[in-house]
Amino acid sequence: MKKFTGFLMLMFCGIGILHAQSVDQKLQVAVSTGYQQENFHWSISGNISGQNPNVLSELKWMKVGGQNVAASASYNFYKGFAVYADYSRQFISTGTVNDSDYGSDNRTNRTYNETFNANKGNTRLWHLGAGYVIFNNDRFSLTPYVGYSESKENLRLLGSPNSNPDLNSSYTPYWKGGFLKINSTIKLVNKLAFKADVTYHQLGYTSNGNWNLITSFQHPVSYHHNANGYGINVGGKLNYNIMPHLAVYVGGTYFNWQTGNGTDQLYLNSGEVDKTQLNEVVRNGFEVYGGLSISY
Repeated sequence: MKKFTGFLMLMFCGIGILHAQSVDQKLQVAVSTGYQQENFHWSISGNISGQNPNVLSELKWMKVGGQNVAASASYNFYKGFAVYADYSRQFISTGTVNDSDYGSDNRTNRTYNETFNANKGNTRLWHLGAGYVIFNNDRFSLTPYVGYSESKENLRLLGSPNSNPDLNSSYTPYWKGGFLKINSTIKLVNKLAFKADVTYHQLGYTSNGNWNLITSFQHPVSYHHNANGYGINVGGKLNYNIMPHLAVYVGGTYFNWQTGNGTDQLYLNSGEVDKTQLNEVVRNGFEVYGGLSISY
C-alpha cells in the first residue's frame, strides 16, 4: 500500500506542461452505483492492561457486501480555490460474522466459537472539504483537499429460523475526523481520461453494541468502544466523454481503516461498568462502480 501510494504521488507531481485548455471543468457532479464488500473485526483483552488473556473475545464480520450508491460534486469557485463534497450509502445483503472467546493468550484454549448471519445493515460515508487547484491543463490536473468526514455503520448478528431465531444483535461503528485528499486527472486519448484519488483520514472511533439475548447486559447499549485510528482510501476510474459535458465512467476503490488500543466498557444490569482493553478495530475492503458525470 505504501509503495502504491508513493507511486501515485510521484506520477501526480511528475507531469506539468501547461496548455491553454483545462482537462477538468469548474463544476463537476457525478452519481454512481456499484458493489461494496468489506471485512471488519475487533477484539478485546481480559483486563484494562491488555492481559488475562491478551485476546479474550473477538468478532469478525466476513465478506459483508451489498449495493452501493454515491454522489459527489466539486466546484472551482474562485481562481484556484475549490470545494468538494460526496456521500455514499451501502445496503448490506450478504455476509457472516464469527464470535470467538479464548481462555489463554494468543487465541489459544478457545471456549466459544459460532458463526451467524450478517446479511442486513448499512454503511454511510460523507466528506466535505476545501482545496486548491495546483495544475489544470489539457493533459493533467491536480487538486489537494482538506476537510472533515464521518462514516457510520450498522453491522448485525442474526439468527436463522432453524438456529437462534431470536438473535438480533447489532454493532454500530462511528468514525469521524479530518482528511487529506488528492484528486488527479490524466488525459489518455481524446475523450478518455484516467482519474485517481488518494485519501488519508485521521479518525476518532466510537461504537455501541447491543447483545439482545444476554439478559445480564443492559439494552439497547450493552457495551461501548472508544479508540483513535486512521484510514486510507485509494481509487481510480476511467472516464469517457460521450458528449461535451456528459461522461460515463467505471472504477474501483480499496480502503483500509484501523485503530490502536482503546477502551471497552461493558454495562451490566446490576449497574456496574466493567472496563477492559479494546485491542484494535480493523476494516478493509473494496468497491467497484459505474456512473455518470456532468461538468461545466
